[in-house]
Amino acid sequence: MFRYLTTTVTIPDVADLRPLRQAKNITLTAAAQHFRVRPTTISRLERGLTRDDDLAHAYRDWIQTA
Repeated sequence: MFRYLTTTVTIPDVADLRPLRQAKNITLTAAAQHFRVRPTTISRLERGLTRDDDLAHAYRDWIQTA
């Protein structure tokens, strides 16, 4: 237990997600439909209000290949 309390966990940076999406002219709705989630889920992920590492990685890969 001590190890879990004292180990530093790195959180992936998501600050690049919104600029990437906007540069490709992809709407929140289109991204949300692709991942079958609500647009607010994508918005909260982009703003760092919600943490979902799996979605963030998949989202980044999808945006970069779009």
